[in-house]
Amino acid sequence: MPRQKKQTLKKRKDGRYACRYKSQWFYSTDPEECLKLREEFKEAEKRGRVASYFVRQYALDWLARTYPNPNPKTLEGVKRHITILCDAIGGLPVSDVKPSDIKGIYATYYKTYSSEYIRHAKQAFSGVFDAAVADGIITSNPARDRTAKPHKGTKGGHRAITAQEREWMLKYCRNHRAFPLAMAMLYAGLRPQEAKALVIERDVDFMAETVTVNQTAHTDPENGQKYVHTAQGKTNRANRTIPLLGPLKMALEGRTGLLITDVKGEQVTRNAWQSVWKSYCAQMEEEINGIKHRWYGQTKEHKRLLAEGKPLPPWIPFDVTPYDLRVSFCTMCRDVTPPIEMHTVIKWMGHTDATMVLSVYDDLPDNREKAEAARLRDSLTTVLTTKP
Repeated sequence: MPRQKKQTLKKRKDGRYACRYKSQWFYSTDPEECLKLREEFKEAEKRGRVASYFVRQYALDWLARTYPNPNPKTLEGVKRHITILCDAIGGLPVSDVKPSDIKGIYATYYKTYSSEYIRHAKQAFSGVFDAAVADGIITSNPARDRTAKPHKGTKGGHRAITAQEREWMLKYCRNHRAFPLAMAMLYAGLRPQEAKALVIERDVDFMAETVTVNQTAHTDPENGQKYVHTAQGKTNRANRTIPLLGPLKMALEGRTGLLITDVKGEQVTRNAWQSVWKSYCAQMEEEINGIKHRWYGQTKEHKRLLAEGKPLPPWIPFDVTPYDLRVSFCTMCRDVTPPIEMHTVIKWMGHTDATMVLSVYDDLPDNREKAEAARLRDSLTTVLTTKP
């Protein structure tokens, strides 16, 4: 009988090793321990005693139990965190999970995320292990242990684009498939999921100069790559009417159908949308710099400069995200003189109150602060120079 070849595991980026048996994954920082966990599981299965709860199966069962009829947007967010939990420690028995395992997940998978996003992850992880405590599987929740407390994430995560970037967007790539959707986010403040569900002839009234939001694209629970459109928005004020501003009106005139489609003219998938936006940013950079990024430093002119010891012209990136455009619309409303009344901005943004507008979308930029200071000085000067 030939000798069975010993399996060699490769170390993952998170420092762990992983192996699989059927649909069950096993993880450990030691490759031998990882293989041992798998063999123990096989032996337990032979004896019909695979009753120990593994994180992957228990977390997925918890998700199904906790959200039987969920808001698609809510389910999409929670599912994203549960997937990360399963990828990281899905092969561990629930009873073996330690606070350090949870802390390691934050350090590995959430390094660059905002504090709000990390807070949502903690809520999801805590929910899973709270249920395990209630079921009598464990006696304490590792996700709530003080040593598992996540790090502080970045504040916000989105920004208002600069005046130069706005000028570039109006000038370049007007024939790109992402252009109409980009203009809708920039000049109507639409959320990306709202813009993906907008149909021009149904939702845009060129005579009344209004844009109506009454549909939102959600990830299809049956197929995670597709979208379904429903009237259920992110908030109870998501469905709203917004003025159709001049730049957006010009971008949409003569167009019909969805704002964004795939190359076949059909509704985009999640992957297709990511590819379209990446393509849009790359083409914007090409227009801005006059050259494709892959040729930077490779042209005859650039090689000549390098040979002469001269620096290359700096590469100007176009690092703009869809939500940056929504933030920019809000900032634009507050930067006009006089600024748009707060309740109106809240309504146009589809929020329920001013909290989000003030904390995320309306950070005080330097130019506005300087302008306000100048106005105050002018008013005081007028008072001081006015004769009694």
